[in-house]
Amino acid sequence: MVGDGIFIEDKQELDLVNDDGTFIAGLVTSGTGEQEVKKIRKRTARNAADRAEEGKVYGGPRRFGWLGASKDPYRLGNKHRDEQEWPYLIEMILLRYHGSSWRSITATMRRKRVLTARGGEWSEQGVKALVTNPAWWGGRVLNGELVMDPEAGEPVIGEWDHAGEEGCTYEVWKSIMVDVNAKRLHRGMKMAENITQPVEELRSRSYLFSGILRCGRINELDEICYSKLFGNKATGKNAKYGDYYRCGSPSCKGVGRRVAPVDKYLEGLVLAYLDKHFSGTKPKVVPWRGQGKLDGLRKQRKSIKASVASGESDWGDVHDILTRLERNIKTLEEEEREHLKAEAKRNLLRGWSREKWSRMELDERRAVIAQIITSVVVLPIPPGVSDKAPFDPNLLKVSWRKENAVTSQGRASADEPGSDAA
Repeated sequence: MVGDGIFIEDKQELDLVNDDGTFIAGLVTSGTGEQEVKKIRKRTARNAADRAEEGKVYGGPRRFGWLGASKDPYRLGNKHRDEQEWPYLIEMILLRYHGSSWRSITATMRRKRVLTARGGEWSEQGVKALVTNPAWWGGRVLNGELVMDPEAGEPVIGEWDHAGEEGCTYEVWKSIMVDVNAKRLHRGMKMAENITQPVEELRSRSYLFSGILRCGRINELDEICYSKLFGNKATGKNAKYGDYYRCGSPSCKGVGRRVAPVDKYLEGLVLAYLDKHFSGTKPKVVPWRGQGKLDGLRKQRKSIKASVASGESDWGDVHDILTRLERNIKTLEEEEREHLKAEAKRNLLRGWSREKWSRMELDERRAVIAQIITSVVVLPIPPGVSDKAPFDPNLLKVSWRKENAVTSQGRASADEPGSDAA
């Protein structure tokens, strides 16, 4: 302000006294404020990126497992581990890695009366956010991608305390992330385009052996029906007999069994099989053999893009090379995902114990069963035998998986229990 209310900018005089001048003053002030806000945002984002690339400590709210900031004595927040919370953080990570559902992990924390960093009760969403955050092994996500060292091609490890316990590594985190399908929780692992889950994985069952049981009735074509049996709620006069499995084929529906005895018998077979083949084994992640090649291609891609950005190379000269690199990287990333999925499935069985089974949710138990059983054929009740006759386990024919993907995980394979007399 100079003299009698004259604002000088770029050698132009603006009269701020009259109505028009007042209006203009408001616009100038507003525009200047918005520009300053944009500049601050850019500086903040640039500073965050620089700190992430240098592995500096995250400056946001306190994370569970780390101590908050302190003035006296001086301490940076999220740098030093909280010795009281840290064991629970490791427990959540290992539970998820060993196949526990988010719900069961949340229930475990609530039973132990463990509180969040803000002092509240744990929710499934909170457990997900904590376990999927790479901070516990030293990683950092920026713009949806892990911060990587351009020279080494490895993740930048932060300067804060991170897990050194067995089973808490970068590879374990990647294995955990395979099952995380929500995009906003897919931290540092971009979802591949045009990838959908198989139909079987999308279905939610209410009964342990729904879809695994198969109809053994001979149809009009003298062929085994082999349609899936699904669980049904017993109603009306039949409610006293309990829920039942029934063939789902509209042209058949000739075979059915009560849920309770079928589940009890087959669950006993499954537990005996798991005790024999997988008791005493330890969860592990077998390294993917293509990791070195993938890291090398990513390093090449980053180097080429940097040369274009610096003006050393022309975009037209490197376009074809980058296209081939992207194609090869995408192929290798898909192979890596398939490898991690296979390892995650194997770890459902590794480290087996009856206690582990008791903690599992229904969908987790079904996933385990699918690893060792291909199907169970339910034969019709023989002629002359009443439908109300006692349960006969000899009418269930179990087909056990014999693939190396299953038997090689545990101990040496032996004869499967009840493979033809079940």
